[in-house]
Amino acid sequence: MDLTLVYPRYRHSAIEEQYATWQSEMLLREALEGSAFHPYELHQTLAEATATLKTTYCLVVTDPLVLTGEPLASGLFKGLSHHAQAVAAVPISNESGNPRQRQSPPEPYLTLRQFQDASRLLAQGLAEPEEATWNESDPGLYLCRTSFAQQADVTADVALKGQPVVIARDVYVHRWIALRSQNRLDLLRFISEGATSVLEFGCGEALLGEAIKRRQRCRVVGIELDPDAAKAARKRIDDIFCGDVREIVPLIHERFEWIVGGDILEHLDEPWSFLTELRRISKPDGHLLLSIPNVANWAIVSDLLHGRFDYTYIGIACAGHLRFFTRRTIEETLRIAGWAVESITPQTPIVNSEFETLEQKLKGAGVDFSHDDLVAPGYYVIARNQVRKSAR
Repeated sequence: MDLTLVYPRYRHSAIEEQYATWQSEMLLREALEGSAFHPYELHQTLAEATATLKTTYCLVVTDPLVLTGEPLASGLFKGLSHHAQAVAAVPISNESGNPRQRQSPPEPYLTLRQFQDASRLLAQGLAEPEEATWNESDPGLYLCRTSFAQQADVTADVALKGQPVVIARDVYVHRWIALRSQNRLDLLRFISEGATSVLEFGCGEALLGEAIKRRQRCRVVGIELDPDAAKAARKRIDDIFCGDVREIVPLIHERFEWIVGGDILEHLDEPWSFLTELRRISKPDGHLLLSIPNVANWAIVSDLLHGRFDYTYIGIACAGHLRFFTRRTIEETLRIAGWAVESITPQTPIVNSEFETLEQKLKGAGVDFSHDDLVAPGYYVIARNQVRKSAR
């Protein structure tokens, strides 16, 4: 196909975002093997970004973290070529500001391999392309004629606004939610409504802290590595430290009734000493609330049996994870650090037909395994800063 991949340059200080764009570009290059590659800056107009292109078509990527499966270009091209009035063909996606683009996958997926299987399954369907007038939302990526792109004097993410497009309902892409703007309200129910002081490390934009303050009178302090997220958090909570939690915590001399970390511990190279240091800033009998992914989850087990372990932007195999935990290693880690475990609650299972097949085969082979540990994608953990009595 006479096609150029037009891909945005993307820079981010965090490895999660950086890896996600490396992976996105790699998968797109594989899917469009033989096509030309042309980088552009997100602030450029589409006309500026594509001014030097000579190919008839271009596949414009507006979300540098988008995950693509197969087929990609052929499905989009088919839709565009069959609808003469359309200026572009867009895929369906799990996340979109345009409800006509949004599509749930045929089954839940937790890993890159399972996403790729889901995209192939959708491609086998008989869904016809759908004409639509695009709204102002970012489509993630789209295929268009280069002549259209070279006349678009707006940025690529809004170039389709008000334009006739065709939605290729057999081409599925995955759009990630922003890692640092997750609200983590799933943690709210575990925090005492009587708590008057909370520290959240890895607070992102502090949507959880904002919810705590809305629910009760409470001083909420956050620690966040990303400067943009910390800037947003500063408007929502009482105080914010911007930097590496391992460097910030030793500088804190305030004590807190609750210390909260939602999917942060696994990003630290040495969590044992860090958890020990947290006890210093915890009030006597204060509580620690953690959310930790479970590497013994069935999707990871199944991937390993397929010879796969693919890092991703978010998830159990997040590219930023330096340590991996099971229920047992969570308990051991907290005991080493001097915390008394009060509860470990499995998170809501995410399963599909592949899990059912795996479980049946394990049972048929006589393999001894824990169903509960296999289905849990992660755990909510509550521990107490136990006060050690001095010897008499």
